[in-house]
Amino acid sequence: MWQIIGAGAIGCLWATNLLRDGQQVTLITRKNSQTQTLNYQDLQGKRTSFNCRLSTQLSNRDDPILVCVKAPQVKQALLQHRHNISEQQAIILMHNGMGTAEQVTKIFPHNPIICATTTNASLLNAELNIIQTGKGATYLGAFNEQGKSFSILANKLNSALDDTLWCEDIKQKLWLKLLINIAINPLTAIFKVNNGTLAKKHFQRQIAQMINEVMPVLEKEGLLFESHMLLITINNVIQATAANYSSMNRDIYFKRPTENEYISGYLLKKALQYNIETPLIRSLYEQIKEISHQVK
Repeated sequence: MWQIIGAGAIGCLWATNLLRDGQQVTLITRKNSQTQTLNYQDLQGKRTSFNCRLSTQLSNRDDPILVCVKAPQVKQALLQHRHNISEQQAIILMHNGMGTAEQVTKIFPHNPIICATTTNASLLNAELNIIQTGKGATYLGAFNEQGKSFSILANKLNSALDDTLWCEDIKQKLWLKLLINIAINPLTAIFKVNNGTLAKKHFQRQIAQMINEVMPVLEKEGLLFESHMLLITINNVIQATAANYSSMNRDIYFKRPTENEYISGYLLKKALQYNIETPLIRSLYEQIKEISHQVK
C-alpha cells in the first residue's frame, strides 16, 4: 500500500493513477474530508471517479511514504507524523526545489530517503478533483545509502504512470529541474505572465544571464551541463507549457507561501558556499521575497 502525504494536484494525480492500476492507496490529508471520492480527468478528457481511503494519520509503519506537499511544508508534514514512521520505511520526496532531503535526513537518519522529480502536471479543480494537464517523465533516486535498495518502487509507480524510472544519478535530474524552475518561476511571478511570454527577447536575455551565473556553481558541484543545451531545454519547457502559469506565479496570485527558498534560495546558498556572484538570480530572489511579504 502507498501512503501519500498531500492531497494537492500531484498527490491526487499519483493517487488516482495508482488506484486505477489496482494498487492500494491511503491519502493523508491535513483535515478530515467530507468525501472519499477522487475525481479525475485524464489527458483525453475522460472523467473517472475512484474510492480512496483518506486519513489524517499514517496508518502503516511498513509501506512507502510518498510526500507530495510543497517544499516549505515537507519538514513539518513529516514531523507531524514522526511517531508513525518506522526506521525501515522509505520516504519519497516529490516537489519543486531542493534542500528538503537534507532536512529530512537530520530528522530520520536511518530511513531510506529517495528524491523524485516529475514533469507530469495536473490542476486541482476543487478538493479531490483534478485534471491532468501534462504527460512527462518521473525520475527517482536514492539520496542516502539506505535508499539504494528501493529501486523496485520506481517499477510500481511506473505501472501507474509510465515513464517513471529509477536513476542512479538523481542529482543531475534534480538540478536540471531546479535550473528550469530558477529560469521560469521568478520571472513569471514578478511580471505576472504565463510561461510562453518568456520567449520574448528581453526575458530571453535575462534567462541567458541566469545560465551564465549558474555555470560556475554547477562546475563546483561536479555537474555536467552545457550552457547552450541548458538554454534549449529551458526554452523547450517554455514552449511546451506556454499557456500555463508557473507554480510560483499562482502562489503569488493566490497569496500563498512560495518555494522561493528552495528554488533560487538553494542556488544562492551554493553560490555563497563557493564565493560565486549571482547578481540577477539574487535580485529576482529578493523581489519574490518582497512581493511575498506584501501579499501576506
